[in-house]
Amino acid sequence: MLKNKFLLIPVLIFLIALAVDRILMLEKIQTYFTKTVSEINYFHKPVLFQELKEYLQKPDRKKVFVYFGNSRALLFDNKYIAEHYPDWILFNFSVPGGTPDYFTFWLEQFQADNVKPDFILVDDSVEAFNFTARIKIDEVLVNGLDFPFILKYRSRYTSKEITNFIAKRLFKTYQYRPKLDTILQRLRNNSEIAKHYRQWRIQIAGKLKEERGSASSDISANATSSKELVLKYSEGDFHSYIDPFTFNENMLAFQKDNFRILKELGVSHSAIWVRVARPYFQYIQTRNAVLPMKEQPITAYSIWYSKINAAHKEFGTGLFNMNEDKDYTCDFFTDASHMSTKCFPDYTDYIFERVIGVKKK
Repeated sequence: MLKNKFLLIPVLIFLIALAVDRILMLEKIQTYFTKTVSEINYFHKPVLFQELKEYLQKPDRKKVFVYFGNSRALLFDNKYIAEHYPDWILFNFSVPGGTPDYFTFWLEQFQADNVKPDFILVDDSVEAFNFTARIKIDEVLVNGLDFPFILKYRSRYTSKEITNFIAKRLFKTYQYRPKLDTILQRLRNNSEIAKHYRQWRIQIAGKLKEERGSASSDISANATSSKELVLKYSEGDFHSYIDPFTFNENMLAFQKDNFRILKELGVSHSAIWVRVARPYFQYIQTRNAVLPMKEQPITAYSIWYSKINAAHKEFGTGLFNMNEDKDYTCDFFTDASHMSTKCFPDYTDYIFERVIGVKKK
């Protein structure tokens, strides 16, 4: 036995590394090097799910609208909903980078617990279906899913994605890599920046709880950008998320699962492609996004629409395309992908009046 003790060394190193990682990710330590609060949205969803289940049991409850979206669906104002649609309440399961697999992850739990809201809306954004984006949208993979789900659907993920999931889930410092420059900057002036950042994270978590999953606009930098700046953002987003475009059949499989589950639950539902800035939409709709370049442009829009439209017809799920709906005209944007809060009243009205079919009061 003594001769084989050296085999324990790798295990010991692994356990030490794991312990160090957990210490570094303590809130008072990680705020010296992390730079995002997006994962807080994911941390809140189990709490929101429990709150939803309890609310649905109330005899005097309002009608419940659940939204499975991405960052384009985070800034709803519940006061506006209460004022103009007083019979309804929103439980917002949207998260930054939300993709169909994340919706499946939660809808399977809805089905297992027989959770039946009055209406469910799921996102159909083009970016979620691009397998070859230059900037990978992987927040769902590293923050939103769990090991049993990945194991169950392992055939729908590449080996690289699975390895990335395991590495970043086991070692959070691999996901949020500590950089010396950031640490030194946040140590200045008695850690003033780190303290403000820590307080901001607490405030975000509190608002998500208070607003049932929506990120309150009063703590979000969401000003309207100039047309020139939006045009610049559109060029950048197109090359980051659309060009080159390879349709992700695995994400379509998840979206079909979502439509199937919703149909089996018997819950009224639809899907939506939320409005993006007009230059960005034009690029998606007209620019060649397939490599190698073709003489006749093959656009991301043409590929996405043919695949998505077929899936919607297969399951009888409605698709509301805000980008081609002439009745929706609010065009104030923070960047190419996100409407500013100035448009959220119109956005809210669109969902309730056009999608759900509720008259404004």
